[in-house]
Amino acid sequence: MKNIVFNYLFALVVALALAGCNSDSSSSGADDVASPTPTTQPQSPTPSETDPETDPPMQSADPLVPVAGEGYAQKGPYQTGATVTVQELDSEGSLTGQTWSTQTDSNGKIRFEGIGWQGLAMVTVNGHYFNEYSGAYTPEPFRLRAVMYVSDETLVGNVNLFTHLIARYMEYWLPEGYTYEELRGWANDYIMTWFGLMTPPENLNLLDSIDPATDRDSYMLLLYSAAMAKAGLTQADVDALAEDFAVTDAGWEDEWPEGPGKQALMKMFNEAQNNEAALIEQARKALQQEFGRVFQATESGANRVAGTICVYAGVLCPWGDLTNIPISPEPRDIPVSVPYSGSYGFLMYFNDNGSGATARFGRAPGDNSIRSVSGSVSDFLEFMIQPIEGDRRYNLGLSSTTNKTVTSVRMFQLSQGIKKDPYPLVVGDNAGLVGIEWGIFRNTDSYYQLIAGPGRYRFTIGGYTCGTSTAPVVVRGYQWDWDIREPLPEDQAGRTPFDTASSAQSSENQCSHQIELINDTHPNRLYLHVEAIGIRDTSINANRAISEDFTIRVERI
Repeated sequence: MKNIVFNYLFALVVALALAGCNSDSSSSGADDVASPTPTTQPQSPTPSETDPETDPPMQSADPLVPVAGEGYAQKGPYQTGATVTVQELDSEGSLTGQTWSTQTDSNGKIRFEGIGWQGLAMVTVNGHYFNEYSGAYTPEPFRLRAVMYVSDETLVGNVNLFTHLIARYMEYWLPEGYTYEELRGWANDYIMTWFGLMTPPENLNLLDSIDPATDRDSYMLLLYSAAMAKAGLTQADVDALAEDFAVTDAGWEDEWPEGPGKQALMKMFNEAQNNEAALIEQARKALQQEFGRVFQATESGANRVAGTICVYAGVLCPWGDLTNIPISPEPRDIPVSVPYSGSYGFLMYFNDNGSGATARFGRAPGDNSIRSVSGSVSDFLEFMIQPIEGDRRYNLGLSSTTNKTVTSVRMFQLSQGIKKDPYPLVVGDNAGLVGIEWGIFRNTDSYYQLIAGPGRYRFTIGGYTCGTSTAPVVVRGYQWDWDIREPLPEDQAGRTPFDTASSAQSSENQCSHQIELINDTHPNRLYLHVEAIGIRDTSINANRAISEDFTIRVERI
């Protein structure tokens, strides 16, 4: 168990690299309680019934946002009458004997009113849930869990597939002396990085539009929940996945063992990767038909995953190496998952040298429209691609005039964001990254958007190499009237905040920059552009793709 708490998604990326690299093989709970038999069995939607041009309408009912003393149980949503068992835990995760039970209301709502006590608890929901893939309630009960502070007076949280993994993690590590707060931070970071989230899992809701950031992550919960259903994962499969997640410290302490947990993860991940659009379309339509509501349509998401998972499926993405790839004159295609927009570098090593080897990067097999490079007598080949759109699937084609082996291939980000798709910032410390000019290639610009409510904010940028005769970076801040992640007005189509005049700028030759931006009326309207000016690598050559790390601290003032 590591001893550092990673407080947000971005800092954990480096940690998961250590867990996923150089591995081609790596990576119970409360008793079931009887639940009522489902009374309705809606028919499964078929492909012919689904109109890809028609998105389920937004709900008009009151929002399902949890209030004090409430939460939601959603796998799909649990049927009314599912059993909810709340068992109090002490600081070491042991049961105290204090128990309370209730049943779910419509939409899977859990009401904790009347519980009579408050504290840390294992919340177990057992019953029939609405299968978002088949469009019917499950014939067999299913159990999901969450560890949370329960109360009839304070906000509680939701129970879902992601909280089920975290619950076993808590149960496993609490007896080792770690606090609930420590474990909650680590586990949330793991889940958020693994599945490309920025929202804590207990805040996600399949049936309601909360805000753009939460909707984006509820999309991921629905995608993997539907993928789990389509893959036919059983209670035993999901519990095995949760067990491996806990015992290996999510891959940090140990490689994931071969077995049902890893197999379940691979099945779920492959379904999400290969059938994302169809799964989401069918699941959203099924939820809308059954409940009359579903969260707002949002961007695609299966490419926002950690390298640890990619390795299992033979997909190249940041933070996870692929190893021992045989290449020959016949092209070998490797799918590449790009989670965030920006420029990227690729590094591969050969078993002898790179002579005769060719790497082609494009949008599909056989396409080299983005970049094509050839190897040399060196035993490695490294190249960069200029900024591309994230949350997309690309292709890396490898071939060689003679048979050889690529012993490892790694993908790493060099700059963050592009003008039309800025990298998200949160209040607090953010790990920044900007590329360094490399010959004719320029990846020296990173673009950011603050995901936060209205207010006045201070941005402090530092931690980069300084002391040169030229200012290392120039920082520009923008206040724009629109959230670029949402549909723009017709007269703003094609524009970005970075095409306008900056609201603030700092370009002095110093080791940190500080600017302030204000937006009083709407969230997510502040933007940042960091350009590398004086940062240069004195030993730059044809085999180096490098970047500069820095920090962006965001404070609300």
